[in-house]
Amino acid sequence: MGSYPSLFGTPREWAIDLAIVTAIGVFLGLIGPFGSFYGGPAELRIAYWVANLWAGFIVMSVCVRLSLRLAIRMDLPAWFALAAGVAAGALPLAVLVDFFSAWVWPPNHGRLTAPVIQYSQVLVLSEPFAFGYYFLADRGWRGAVARARAMARTQAPAASPDAAPGTAPAAPVYAAFLDRLPARLGRHLLCLQMEDHFVRAHTPKGSDLILISLKDAMAELGDADGLQVHRSWWVARSAVEGSALHGRNLTLRLTNGLDAPVSRASVAKLRARGWLDGGEG
Repeated sequence: MGSYPSLFGTPREWAIDLAIVTAIGVFLGLIGPFGSFYGGPAELRIAYWVANLWAGFIVMSVCVRLSLRLAIRMDLPAWFALAAGVAAGALPLAVLVDFFSAWVWPPNHGRLTAPVIQYSQVLVLSEPFAFGYYFLADRGWRGAVARARAMARTQAPAASPDAAPGTAPAAPVYAAFLDRLPARLGRHLLCLQMEDHFVRAHTPKGSDLILISLKDAMAELGDADGLQVHRSWWVARSAVEGSALHGRNLTLRLTNGLDAPVSRASVAKLRARGWLDGGEG
């Protein structure tokens, strides 16, 4: 049901992620959460937390990636797959944490590692890390889930008995990018405006920043009826009310009141598509 990133990722990704995990482990070792502050000197606490987080990252990475593959295959919500994957991964991870606790603090092991408490502590720490990794660090899984859903929704239904032989109903055009829009904005995309590493998606209900490049956003839009009119703007055809010429600079007037700039290289393309029929101004 579509391609998705490698289960194990690349060596570079692992190097970056483990460096970040190590930094977090050092920080936790210094502040000593969950009673570990009183478990010994700072270097012992740091070693304990770094070891736990390395083990946790490896276990959770595999569990989360497997759960996201399941989400793609079964068309499940990504948030549900993430939560379920972390809940499952927390079980073996709690056993590992229990082992580290017994090794580092044998006199306090019985007091620190009641199974239910151990599991709940692992879960509390792991869930936000997993969601942050998916939504902020993204290794291509969001796009894979979106592509899989797009493929599922654009499958042409079987031809009805009344259909002419050799014909099939046309599949609707579906843009995977629309899955990235917050629900409050609806799904009527007017334009995309590049802002640094984000694009600002505009709909009749407002706008919001989406963490994606304009190039990747347009790739996810696929055959949606629109054009890149400027290096930092993509505009839907239905959003154009008219055009205006300011000196040598052409802009498109959009239905939400915005003026989208048009690069000189795009003028001929827009004119050929009929976007400028009736004259500019």
